[in-house]
Amino acid sequence: MKKLLAGLVLAGATAFSASASVITFDDSSFGGSGSTMFDEIDWDPDLANVEQTDSNGNGSIFGGADDFMEFGQTLMVNFKQAGMPNFLPSAYEVFLDYEFEGTAEAFPDFGGLIQVLFAGGSATLWADTTVNGAYDAGTAAALGTFSLSSGNCMTSVAGVGACDITMKFNANPGYFYYNGNDISGNEFVYSQLIVTVQNIIGLSPNYNGVPGSTQEFQIRHDGNQTFSVPEPASLALLGLGLLGLRLNRRNKA
Repeated sequence: MKKLLAGLVLAGATAFSASASVITFDDSSFGGSGSTMFDEIDWDPDLANVEQTDSNGNGSIFGGADDFMEFGQTLMVNFKQAGMPNFLPSAYEVFLDYEFEGTAEAFPDFGGLIQVLFAGGSATLWADTTVNGAYDAGTAAALGTFSLSSGNCMTSVAGVGACDITMKFNANPGYFYYNGNDISGNEFVYSQLIVTVQNIIGLSPNYNGVPGSTQEFQIRHDGNQTFSVPEPASLALLGLGLLGLRLNRRNKA
């Protein structure tokens, strides 16, 4: 049974790890052309807010993992296709707001490297027709939501490093199309967000106060995001595998 499950996971992972899919964004309701094509979104540098807790009670960011929560919002630089800037809308702006949680541990014997493991989180993709560089709730429409699948970072205490975050994408109807098909309702659309960490501002190696105290700091980073929509053949393979799994369980019962 374990081997069968492993095979199904591998088949699904193969479908999701293919090269970035070219997606068509129908932005006509925001004053766009209605057929913006992209395979990557380039995100502007932003300052994320972090609250980190001395969850292991040793009073230091070293010598054990501590819990953290990170949240922020970033503005799109442009849509890209094949590595080149493809489109910068003038009638609207695109924002990503996010909130993640997990653990962080710093290692003094390795030059102060920090390993981050994400345990949960979500994000929302917005289009805003008030073009002023800031998110405006009254004129913004949600294009879809993300839920964390996996993620990790490796950075230094000084703040130079990178993160690799995979999220499941739940598109809202009428916005995103792949090969002419609306991807809303597709349960197998995933997104990879590669983040470049540029600076950590205000992180102290020691917590102030009793065990379990917190500290707040900021992280400056930017990122590039791609999307993967599996081909029908990959979904068919996964479906047959799941059917076989159900039949196998029924026969054993």
